[in-house]
Amino acid sequence: MNEFPESERKENGAQKRRYISPVLVRYGQVRDLTQAGSAGSSEAANCSKFALPTRKCNASDRRVKENIVRIGEHPLGIGLYLFDYIPGFRDQWGHGRQFGVMAQEVEAVMPEAVCTHPDGYKMVYYGMLGISRADH
Repeated sequence: MNEFPESERKENGAQKRRYISPVLVRYGQVRDLTQAGSAGSSEAANCSKFALPTRKCNASDRRVKENIVRIGEHPLGIGLYLFDYIPGFRDQWGHGRQFGVMAQEVEAVMPEAVCTHPDGYKMVYYGMLGISRADH
């Protein structure tokens, strides 16, 4: 018995599968996804671009990440990723698997959510993207 209707077969007789669009899966809090959660308060920094002292931004520059795996897509069209910080940045921004976005992608669609740290690397205010990186 053939599981594909006649209209879904290729002319040469081989079967093709119907495309099913992927669905963004909600995985839960960052602390549940990673070994280090949001890497503690040392990762978050106030960017002078964000006037409110309660607004924290996180290191999100692609140049300081490795082992990057895209796991989903944000409604803005930017990727959602699991990654590790490169060795020189782990003590400052977090050890273990991390969850986040790439600042360069965010900057293209929502530049107001990106600032530059004094060290020259880009940071993202996740709250403007609707992403909670809180440890509580």
